[in-house]
Amino acid sequence: MALQALQSSGVAFRKILCHFPEELSLAFAYGSGVYRQAGPSSDQKNAMLDFVFTVDDPVAWHSKNLKKNWNHYSFLKVLGPRFITTVQNNYGAGVYYNPLIMCDGRLIKYGIISTSVLIEDLLNWNNLYIAGRLQKPVKIVAMNENVALRSALDKNLKSAVTAAFLMLPESFSEEDLFIEIARLSYSGQ
Repeated sequence: MALQALQSSGVAFRKILCHFPEELSLAFAYGSGVYRQAGPSSDQKNAMLDFVFTVDDPVAWHSKNLKKNWNHYSFLKVLGPRFITTVQNNYGAGVYYNPLIMCDGRLIKYGIISTSVLIEDLLNWNNLYIAGRLQKPVKIVAMNENVALRSALDKNLKSAVTAAFLMLPESFSEEDLFIEIARLSYSGQ
């Protein structure tokens, strides 16, 4: 069964990206605002849109984003882009989130992660937070021609399948495989 992306989401995502500095090596959207969820009907049209932006130079990107979107940041904005990047790189999973932002008529949250930190996590599963997220369905909104990043994204998926195979019994269904991959990816959260 294919996952159903919400209608016209590609256009909506690109419109939202216009509000941010362009220097993105990767941007993806995920969660219930992107894909229909099983279970009781909820207002998915108004569900929060979740994004992750991967940037080569977080200090420069935060600097530009602070000029464009000062109100998106917590009190850390007064300490500047270097401090925000220090928090991003040294606490948690290497990603800095700005939550509960109204953008182009939609409620969004977005995280910023360094390209080098993401590549390292994709290859080595240092914390498996974003690498695990990228093992589940996501909608790629923008991607540049970074060969190392593309290779790491591919290796992350292959590693997830390999790890799932190792944890499954000798005989299993396709559904069992996907459940095991999801279980593995949630261990990073």
